[in-house]
Amino acid sequence: MHIGLIVIILVVIALILGPIRMMQPSPEQKKREKLRLAARAQGVHFAMRNLPQQADEQEATGIIPVYFLPPSKSQTEKGWMLVRANYEHEIHFLGWWAWQNDVRPSSAELNILSERLGALPQSVRGISAGAEGICIFWSEQGGDAVLTQIIQLLKELKAAAE
Repeated sequence: MHIGLIVIILVVIALILGPIRMMQPSPEQKKREKLRLAARAQGVHFAMRNLPQQADEQEATGIIPVYFLPPSKSQTEKGWMLVRANYEHEIHFLGWWAWQNDVRPSSAELNILSERLGALPQSVRGISAGAEGICIFWSEQGGDAVLTQIIQLLKELKAAAE
């Protein structure tokens, strides 16, 4: 009877602690949350948005994390968007970036994009500016170093748009 009581107590403890342990965030979730809080501390917002499907993709990319600065009063309803293509082509901006509409950034923004896009890692999937603000679609790979690049690019593009 003594062993049976110990087994019952262990089962009860496991039934209580098991779900509590499962609800704790994983190390990967903690890392993402740390990135998002660091961005928020510098005035950069975070959301989950759809990245437009490109012509060469069989399936839609789906929802991807977006880091953005809210729109300024001078930003128009219709904005520009660049999405990293799956292949290099001469019609793409800087070889790898495909325009998603007919709107183009100002010359100041184009200069910044020309200087910075080549240094961004593959985890940056798209960049846009318009009614939703200046946005960078990023899969959150690369850690703090990439976050620093993204925040700097967002701030430079916002300054150029004003």
